[in-house]
Parts: sequence; structure tokens; C-alpha cells
Amino acid sequence: MEISLTKILAKMAEEIAQAQRAQSIENVREHMAAIRVLCDLVLQEKEQAVTSVDEPTAPLLSKRERIEIGDDANGPSLFEF
Repeated sequence: MEISLTKILAKMAEEIAQAQRAQSIENVREHMAAIRVLCDLVLQEKEQAVTSVDEPTAPLLSKRERIEIGDDANGPSLFEF
């Protein structure tokens, strides 16, 4: 299971916000420990790639795959009017 870097960073931001609002040093330490675990998760992912922030979510078309055009089209080129 791959976890996106965006999700990890969002969770880190949540933990930081909770640490800033914490009333006791014990609560701050708990949130800081959670942040450490999230950092370790990203830093230890060498074999399994953590998906990047800008990873496209839509599948790319292969070079041989043709796009189906409707009856209204004049031809396969965008420049044919």
C-alpha cells in the first residue's frame, strides 16, 4: 500500500497544530513523537517509493492507443476544420 507524500505532510501539519494547542508538555511530546514516526516513514522508504506530491492521478494513454472521435469530427487532426 502506497501512502502519498501529500497525505503524510497533511497529517504532520495536523500534529503540529495539535502540539501548538496542547496544554501540557506530555501532550506536546505525544504529538512530537507522532511527527517523528511520520518523518521516519518518509525517510525509510527507499525500496518502496512514496508517491510524490505532483504525481498524476489519471492514467496516461499509450502511444499506440487511439482516441475515439465522434461523427462530428472532420478527421484525426485537431487542425482540420
